[in-house]
Amino acid sequence: MKAAELVAFWGEVIRFVRWLNRWTQEVLFEKTGIDQSLLSKYERGEVEPGFAQRERIAEVGRVPLRVWGFIAHCLELIRRAIASETAVAPPQPGRGRGAEELREAAWRPVSRALDLARAELALLRGSTPGWQPRPPTAAESSAADRLVATLQRSSAADRLLLIEGAASFRHWLVCLRLCAASERAAAHAPADALQLAELAGFIAERVPGPAAWLARLRGCCLGFVANAQKTAGELQLAEATFDRAWRSWKAGVDPAGVLSEACLLDLEASLRWAQRRFPQAIRLHDQALAVARPAEIGFILLNKAGTLGDKGDHAGSISALELAAREVDPKQEPRLFTVLRFNLAANLLRLKRVEEAEPIVKEVRKLTNRLGNAIDTLRTRWLEGNLHVGLGERAAAVAVFEEVRAGFAEMPFDHALVSLDLALVYRDEGRFPEVAALAVEMLKVFEAQGVHREAIGALLLFKDAAEKGAVSESLVRRLQDYLGRARAVRGLRFDG
Repeated sequence: MKAAELVAFWGEVIRFVRWLNRWTQEVLFEKTGIDQSLLSKYERGEVEPGFAQRERIAEVGRVPLRVWGFIAHCLELIRRAIASETAVAPPQPGRGRGAEELREAAWRPVSRALDLARAELALLRGSTPGWQPRPPTAAESSAADRLVATLQRSSAADRLLLIEGAASFRHWLVCLRLCAASERAAAHAPADALQLAELAGFIAERVPGPAAWLARLRGCCLGFVANAQKTAGELQLAEATFDRAWRSWKAGVDPAGVLSEACLLDLEASLRWAQRRFPQAIRLHDQALAVARPAEIGFILLNKAGTLGDKGDHAGSISALELAAREVDPKQEPRLFTVLRFNLAANLLRLKRVEEAEPIVKEVRKLTNRLGNAIDTLRTRWLEGNLHVGLGERAAAVAVFEEVRAGFAEMPFDHALVSLDLALVYRDEGRFPEVAALAVEMLKVFEAQGVHREAIGALLLFKDAAEKGAVSESLVRRLQDYLGRARAVRGLRFDG
């Protein structure tokens, strides 16, 4: 930075500090003892303040010197935004853009930059020198959530500007929150999931801290990149990325146990599940359980139960779910507990253990009502339809399945899965034209919702079988198992 630019830089920040505290130059003079005429010259960029003067202004204004560079960066962003034709476009002839609308467009980028400045100050005021990895406080977790929300609202270019320009975004907790957001997005938006995981990795390369611990942080982020790649159907690429993740993880240390090895193991288990390498997936689930924190055990057991169920071991899945239910507090994690009980009832019904399933289905109905979630309520209704099938109440089952199919009209995989349950009822009653009609309708939903061609191909095979009257329960169950995985892994092929 040239000498003249440096003088102007100090002046801008001093003016910002004064503005932030709503002080006049006279008030700043009273608090610092620096002559008001000299303060005026500082702010106009005519005289460079000495270190002692800057330190005094920083102290009384409660804006540490270490964030002055960031503040100058924010001020520059504000100037660019206001000067940019995309941020504040001039009124076009004949469009009649009013002054109020123009002011609102101008203030939007300014407001964002000020929010960032406040977040940076709040984080750095609470920081301490000589930082070592440790579990975060509630305040740090909340601050990280706000920063991640800002990144998710920002464009790709703005994200890079924020990360490079603001130290608060270069924080390991922001990395972990982005990883969690990536995992949540994976099922419905694989591209977003990959972008979020890669952003976490980008930040991890810039986080300050002990090198050995940072190696583990990078390994953790790579695990979520691999998980997103798996969801996008890039199974070989995901496997290679997991190899990189483990190399980085094993090269590092985490003495405070901030990062979760169990999470990384369970993520790899989901890859082996997608590859149908079930024995390896189950071993990884068990390894994850061996090192899991108490709060992680229930979720890992739920995932293990899913793997066992897809392997065809419904009895093993039931055992895992019963163990998981002991680990989850229904008051602290009501939805997770509801999912555990739901899956237990579903497995019992698959094994035709209807008498055992019936009271659990009723329990799930009560739990779901407390959650008040429309989708969970619809899935519970679906479960009740399968209970009607087990009890031999076919007319009631058909009515429930039709109701649930209508509710899932814009959720193609769920619509197809419940349609296949209905197809089995029609098949057992010899109503093969209705089975064929269901196949046609499922295909229309898949095509309208842009489902990947491999899943459409699987439904075409089912349609062909339905038209020939050759639909077996084995085919329906194989197709249901496939669709359950194809929803989580784009491009997955049906083995038939």
